[in-house]
Formats: sequence, C-alpha cells, structure tokens
Amino acid sequence: MQYQAAKAQKERARQAATAERERVRLEREMHRTAAAAAAARERMTRADAQAAVQAEREAKRLHVEAQQMRVESLNADLREELAAIDGVLESTLAVDDYVDLEKLRRVAQHPPFQSAYLVPVPPPVPVVAPPEPVFRPPVPPTGISAVFAKKKHAATTAVAQGQFEQAHAMWRAFVAQIPQQQRAAAEQHQAAEGERLRRLAGDRKRYDAECAERQRVVDEENRRLDDLIGRLAAGEAEAVEEYVGIVFGNSIYPDVIAAHSDIDFSFSPEFRELSITLVFPPPEKIPTTKSFRYVRASDEIAETKLAQRDSTIRYTDLINNMTLRTVHEVWESDRSGKIDSISLVGGVNHVDPAVGKDVFVRLIALAVDRADFLEIDLARITPSETLKHLRAVVSKAPHRLTPIDDKKGVRG
Repeated sequence: MQYQAAKAQKERARQAATAERERVRLEREMHRTAAAAAAARERMTRADAQAAVQAEREAKRLHVEAQQMRVESLNADLREELAAIDGVLESTLAVDDYVDLEKLRRVAQHPPFQSAYLVPVPPPVPVVAPPEPVFRPPVPPTGISAVFAKKKHAATTAVAQGQFEQAHAMWRAFVAQIPQQQRAAAEQHQAAEGERLRRLAGDRKRYDAECAERQRVVDEENRRLDDLIGRLAAGEAEAVEEYVGIVFGNSIYPDVIAAHSDIDFSFSPEFRELSITLVFPPPEKIPTTKSFRYVRASDEIAETKLAQRDSTIRYTDLINNMTLRTVHEVWESDRSGKIDSISLVGGVNHVDPAVGKDVFVRLIALAVDRADFLEIDLARITPSETLKHLRAVVSKAPHRLTPIDDKKGVRG
C-alpha cells in the first residue's frame, strides 16, 4: 500500500510543482518585504524629524508591498486548491490504479548488530623487571693521595657496597613478585573478558530476539498476503472487498475532499457486482472564494466570493467527477475481471433541519456494466453527458441537497 500511495503522491506532486514553486517565491518575497518594513520602522525611531517622515513613508510603502505579496501568496494557494478540486477525475487518469499484490510482499529489515562489548578487553601489559643493579665501587685514589686516602676510600667503598646490597635486595624482591603480579593481572583480565563476553552474549540474544520478532511479523504479513492472493484468485467476496479497499486506500484526494468524504462497498460473488456507497463532502466545505484582494483604505485583506452559479457548477462537477473516478479506479485495478458490474449511490451526510436528525441525502445513483464503461474515453468526455449516457439518476440541484428520485431504479 505504501508503494502505491507513494506512486499516486508522486503524480500529485508533479501536478502541483509549479504552483508550489510560485507559492514559495511569494512567501519568501513576503518575508523579505516584511523584514525590510520592520528595519525601516527601526530606522525611523533613530532618525531626526525629517528622516523620520521619510522612514515612515518607506515603512508604509513596504507594509503595503508586504500585504500585496501576502495576497498573491493566498491567491496562489487558492488557485492550487481549486485546480486540485476541479481536476479530481483528470488526476487519476495519469495514475495506474492496479495494485500488484506481489509488490506488497515485505522483507524484514534488520539494523546492524551493535553492542558496547564488541571490542575485547586489552590483555594486561607484561610486568618487566628493571635492570639488575651492578656494583660499581668508587674509583680508588691515585698518585701520592692514594697513601693518605686509603681509609677514606675504604669507608666510601663500604657505604657503596651497602647501598648496592640494599638496592639488589629490593630488586630481588621485586623480581620475586613478578610471577604473582602476572597471575593476578591475568586473572583480572580473564574475569573482565568473561564479563564482556557474558554481556555481549546478552546483547546478541536480545538482538536475535528482535530480529526474530521482526521476521515473524513480516512472515505473518506475507502469509496473509499469500492468503489474500489465493482467495482473490478464487473470487471470494471478502478477498475482492479487501483488494478494492487497498485500491481506494491508494486514491489520493485533495485535503478538503478527503477530510469530508467516505466510501463503503460490498461485493456479491453471485452477481459479480460491487455495490458502492460514496459520501461526498457537503457543499459548504467546498471553497467559495474567487480571489483575495488588499483594501488599502482599511489595511485589510478581503475575499471576493464566487458567483452562486460558479459555485453550483463546481459542486455539481465535483459529484460527477468523483462518481466517474470511483468507477474508473475499480475497473482499472480489476485486471483479473472479478467485477462485472457496479451499482453506486452517492450522497451527503447532514442534519435534516426539519427534524434535527442525521440523514443521508442521495444525490446520484448509477448502475453500469464493465463492457459499457470501458468503451468510454474519460480523457475526452464531458462528465455530465457521460452520466446521461450511462442513464445515471442525478440530483437536479445537488448544491441544495435536493435528493434524487430513483424509485424506479437506474437499470435500463
């Protein structure tokens, strides 16, 4: 469904690209002029009397320009919205409504395994014994002084010997401790590495469980998809309805229509007929603004309303276009020919002002066979004439919610 929705959305985006670029340009210009106006007002407060007058004049000019740019932006948005409403039928003709169910098959996407315990604990640095002390006796005196310095030299030698023996004893003690230190360091390393491996195994177990759950969900969805494909091939009513639901779910309408419309349907395998109830947005939800304009005298942005006739035509065309679009989407998507005919009733949900109850006002009814509909070139038609050709029953005043009279049925 995401694939098909993205496909439809891409087409919608292409159609709106020009209007979007224009709107962005207008908004940027509006922000620029508004910022310039603010800067001009700031300069006004710091200028002398003559400069203040000039700055005020400039600020007013820029404010007017900003308001005019805002009007242009509002009109660009309005043109885009109205074009989308008026192009409801045309927009779907550029989109293939067929849903290849095989392309909905999913593949589990697993993130790479990550853990804070992937790197082994560094091994302990070997304890290296310092160089063994070497006794270096004091240099004996030479010459005539050797005769008089023997005792002093002997004393110095004795002191050096004692210092050497003390240093050597300390060295032997240090060397003797090395094996024990090595064993302790090795044991600590082994314990730390064991703890790391334990934690790493825990992270791996959790990751594997998450992957298994993702795979289970995907396998279950694919199993349901296989089941749907099999039941659809067999023409089971629920499978046909589920497939049609996917098709309608991919149908992208303008926001103002999507927010106030709905569709319900059921399939009869006995008659190979799809019955559709199409809910249109009520007339008051369709924009009636023709354009926006800036009123300089009151510094306000005012709306110019569409003539009642134009609003009436737009709403009538919308009902005709939504009806034909719905039928078109069903048969363009039904490549396997499961649906031979469509019975459609379209209307509006509203509160009856006479009794204060929710009612469904039927504005159009249509019954059509596949062969008859597929002969029509929707790209070249006038929708109202097509509905007459199909012998549809259409409200004489849909904008007034005047219900149809279809007591005699719609099949000729």
